[in-house]
Amino acid sequence: MEHEKYSSLASFLGSCGVDREGLTQWLDIASRERFARAHFRDRNGAPWQVRPYQRPSLESRALRKVHCDGRDVGKTAEIEIIACWAMVACPDREMLIATQCENHLFPLMNRLARRFQQTPAFTPSLVEMRRSPSWHFRFSNNFVLWGRIAGPRGMNFQGMHVDWQIVDEAQEMTESGWGELYQALNGGGRRWVYGVPNGLRNSFYRMTCQPDAEHYNWSSRENPEFTDEKDQELIRLYGGRNSPGYIHRVLGQHGEPSHAVFSLDEYLSCVDSSRPCCSFSLQEGDSFEAPEGIAPGRFYLGCDLGYARDPSEFVVYRDAPPWLIQECRVHLEKMNYKRQEEIIVELDRAYRFSAIGIDAGNSGRAVAHMLMSRGQDWCARVHALEFGAMVDLHLMPDGRRARRRAKEFMTELIQRRLSERTLIFPPDPDREAQYAAHTYSVNAQGQIVYEKGDDHLIDADRCALFCHYLDQREPEPAFRSSLAPEVLLF
Repeated sequence: MEHEKYSSLASFLGSCGVDREGLTQWLDIASRERFARAHFRDRNGAPWQVRPYQRPSLESRALRKVHCDGRDVGKTAEIEIIACWAMVACPDREMLIATQCENHLFPLMNRLARRFQQTPAFTPSLVEMRRSPSWHFRFSNNFVLWGRIAGPRGMNFQGMHVDWQIVDEAQEMTESGWGELYQALNGGGRRWVYGVPNGLRNSFYRMTCQPDAEHYNWSSRENPEFTDEKDQELIRLYGGRNSPGYIHRVLGQHGEPSHAVFSLDEYLSCVDSSRPCCSFSLQEGDSFEAPEGIAPGRFYLGCDLGYARDPSEFVVYRDAPPWLIQECRVHLEKMNYKRQEEIIVELDRAYRFSAIGIDAGNSGRAVAHMLMSRGQDWCARVHALEFGAMVDLHLMPDGRRARRRAKEFMTELIQRRLSERTLIFPPDPDREAQYAAHTYSVNAQGQIVYEKGDDHLIDADRCALFCHYLDQREPEPAFRSSLAPEVLLF
């Protein structure tokens, strides 16, 4: 259909006296597929080729377009092509590429920066480029491209007036962010939205139901490079083809309703942008020395341990009542058990932890055993926490002990402090992305089920806050019930 349309237009222009060179130039702009083939290369260096399922969306001229897709289907490539095409075809116009988190925005804008600087046909047109305080490109034809994250309550979109909005990872955008974004679009402007469903019935979900928009659903299985081996790997990761993670991230479908575990607005209110971020990222073989000159205080370590392909996260919190302040983060890749133990010991040398909480999965249980074998002092401070267990809490008036599911209670400790604004985080795009994406559903037995995914930092936070709770809870009365002994370790 598109080919026939451009052929008829080309014939008409030819009849009007447009020469062959002018006709070629017109076609290279009129057809985005031709534009991409002329200026883009695939990973092998060959001219970029559109996949059949991508063509209708790439050539769309809709004012409103919504993508509800799986992962790794070519959304980023389309956004990159559209931004470069608009730079040529839309003089005197402004475009905004918007995301909720810096983790989502930086790779895309950095990719565009390289494209504008390294493509011979684009480089002469680039007049100005800024990366801070937000991404900004200005071209010789007065086309302007902005790249911004929402910021707390969408404040970074205030005062903007653009002709075209492209929203990436739209499922993470807060309701307050959408409210500011709507006001930043000029009358008659375009808004194209790209997202991967997460089960939340939020603004992104409602957009996928709007009758006045073009809708696309690209499954990861449509990618020609998607193999049976990849499919089996994802099935194991997400817990089956019918699991929420597989339905959302592979099939690109909303599935059963889910709920956000944390309020992203509350999380952002706890981020202190003036705090330095003491952060380490280590791989097998890297040396590590903990920070020196740590002032005395009560410190707590939370650990989510992985092995081989899974990362590990260590987070250090300082108790400064009424606040808990995150002081340090250590991210580990491909670390064996012994090396993880050594890093915890090195951190303890610097901080002298009051308590250490470790997620007692297979990796965590092994490292906890090795730490506790070091002596009585380590046994007293190390808590190996079974997320799936029941934990005994305070005594009830009738002498019985309140019992809660461990992971739910740990999560509630975080939620409570977020709502009270008594957690203080340094800026951390990884943590923000995880807190924004973390969801849960309720199963047939009425139990909360947290969706599997990238939540390693959240699990480390759970451990740190729970061991702080254990260390700080008030002494109990002399009477202790014999009906519910306290069992917190393995």
